[in-house]
Amino acid sequence: MANEIRIQSPTETLQRGEKVQIPVILWLERRLKVRGIHAKFLGAEETKANYTTTSTDSKGRVTTHTHTAVQHVEITSQQQLLAGNEPLGFFGNMSDAVATVLGAGQHDTLEPGEHAFSVEISIPADAAATHEGKKTRVFYELSMHVDVPAGFDLKAKQSFHVEPLPLAKYETKPVRTRYPDDAGRGLFDAFVTPNVRVEMALAADKYQPHEMIEGIFTIEPEQALTCRRILVQLIGIETSEANGHRDSYVHVGEPRDLGTPGTVIKTYSQEFSLPAETVAPRTTRGEKFSIDWFVQVQLDVPWAKDPTIRTPIEMLR
Repeated sequence: MANEIRIQSPTETLQRGEKVQIPVILWLERRLKVRGIHAKFLGAEETKANYTTTSTDSKGRVTTHTHTAVQHVEITSQQQLLAGNEPLGFFGNMSDAVATVLGAGQHDTLEPGEHAFSVEISIPADAAATHEGKKTRVFYELSMHVDVPAGFDLKAKQSFHVEPLPLAKYETKPVRTRYPDDAGRGLFDAFVTPNVRVEMALAADKYQPHEMIEGIFTIEPEQALTCRRILVQLIGIETSEANGHRDSYVHVGEPRDLGTPGTVIKTYSQEFSLPAETVAPRTTRGEKFSIDWFVQVQLDVPWAKDPTIRTPIEMLR
């Protein structure tokens, strides 16, 4: 068995405001020179954003390049020196490595076997809950680093989970939207979408997991409208900003087919139910990201852009 670090966490779930001692075992198969043993506990929100740039060569050919910007906003950062010396920096490490080869250098020699350490970590009382999205995440990680002069460093990492804060008492209210909105359809939509008004009303604007979303929608076309089917589903929009670049990802829930209205001449109304279920992160906000949820009703209209209406809701955790 090779030299390794074993993080022996008593728990994978952290409680806000409480200190936790994390046992760490450095197991050595053979004698090892160690400059320092470092621990870093980091809690942060991470955002990603894809963006493109273009370059032109001497022949005028344009090439498009895709990049991913990544940004961290710290929630907590705790660093501990468990043994040995503080990091020397790149040039200091190089000089010390040379000195180690020549028989000197700043290091201790550890004998084979187990060497036990303990790392104390904690998170703030208002720390954000962990989550994993497509463009964003909130994470808490303990990283261990054994600095080996003139050799390969040993590293290990342990992730931790933080539950959402308990729900405070909240009130719900009905919510209603209409299509097209007050700004009108715009010139382009006037050519490609049918001239129809759609209104949607929901019984509440906030939902917990396993609840049913109850709603009703009404279609009022200005002339006879053929509608092959109507779909209702949850739509989550995850937006992120990283190093000045903005990006987004749409979480699409399983659509529910509400039937085939056929030809609508005057007015068509229908009630519906939709479970407030998703495997994607629920409504949340950070310094550089947000996840917003909507109930979407879409009309399948042949030979035209499908009219779509979205009503904002809050998906509680």
